[in-house]
Amino acid sequence: MKRLVFLTGHFPNQKRRTSMLWVTDHLQEIGWHVTYVTVGYSWLSKLMGDRRLKALDHPPKTGRTEYSATLTGLFHYSPYHPINWPNTAFNNTLSALNWTFPAFWRGKLRSTLARADLVITESGPPVALAGMVRQLSPQATHIYRVSDDIHLLNAPPALLQAERQYQHFDRISTGSPLIAERFKDHPNVTLDPMGVPHAQLDVPTPDPYTRDGRPIAVCAGSTLLDMGQIADTAKAAPLWQIHVIGRLKTTPPSLPNVHWHGELPFAKTLAHIRHADIGLAPFEDVPGVEYQITNSNRILLYRHLGLPILVPGRLADHAIPSLIANTAPDWQARCEAFGKQPEPIPDWTALAAALVQNGVTDPPDVTSSVPDTIVRSRVKTVPPLTSNA
Repeated sequence: MKRLVFLTGHFPNQKRRTSMLWVTDHLQEIGWHVTYVTVGYSWLSKLMGDRRLKALDHPPKTGRTEYSATLTGLFHYSPYHPINWPNTAFNNTLSALNWTFPAFWRGKLRSTLARADLVITESGPPVALAGMVRQLSPQATHIYRVSDDIHLLNAPPALLQAERQYQHFDRISTGSPLIAERFKDHPNVTLDPMGVPHAQLDVPTPDPYTRDGRPIAVCAGSTLLDMGQIADTAKAAPLWQIHVIGRLKTTPPSLPNVHWHGELPFAKTLAHIRHADIGLAPFEDVPGVEYQITNSNRILLYRHLGLPILVPGRLADHAIPSLIANTAPDWQARCEAFGKQPEPIPDWTALAAALVQNGVTDPPDVTSSVPDTIVRSRVKTVPPLTSNA
């Protein structure tokens, strides 16, 4: 049985289904053992009420958890983890503690990494462990899976610096041509598109909405959410019934046609998307947010299920007709008249297969806001990682 060690900021049993949860589910199905190493939480997380912990029904269990014969979880509160404090002086002073983060995890990961065939490090806090992880698992193939642009997610300077030390990885994989360009000096960068869970999408779901004849719009996710855009849309389209799903950083405004649901299990979130008329993607309109066109789970689900998608003006891509700019004078009419026009989005199994092979990966055809981006795919000659199940 081949062994994957996956370093992430997520939990294997959380409500929100992130991209790599689908990937690791499939790898277990084809015979891999997966160890989820959830990092980026310290005792400060408990003291400050880290909102990420609300993705769980219960507080996380520390130590090793055997979820099944093919899935192990490893979680600890480290003494400290890199934090981007709002006070610059405070930030600079406490940065001296960042060394304790990899030092703590070194002892916890030694035996697990010694048996790994493949190590995937996901963008976020795990990247600060890359050098140490490489030292403890020289026999493994190391992939940096860049699911998110940490520059846009308030990452502390220590993580931005660690990401620039990408020589620790044999391969860098991302679904975004824009992100791939950042690593142009690495010899092996592959464009491996995100996907959607076809099997779950084929299961009928009950309509969660109270129907009153009004168009129903859903915002399924809160990453880089611009609350102002939600409010503007609600006021400009008062007859729309708007539903927002996901954890929020602040108390949402009270708006007569907006329903705030908080975090929901994936099945319920999927039902809200499937039965909606319009998908909302009100991302903060900041430089670099364009990567969400290819990497946003909500956009991919909206597209696969055929919804028109209201986005900030810069994100409207003429090659993707379902993306409608919220700056267009007729955006409301276009959304209401669009109907359902499903697009074929690949299944997550395609990404899983791409990540566990080590031959040359030909970047698949994808629609990108920067179609001329060149993604290299040169790889060292190493034995392919195939399942021995």
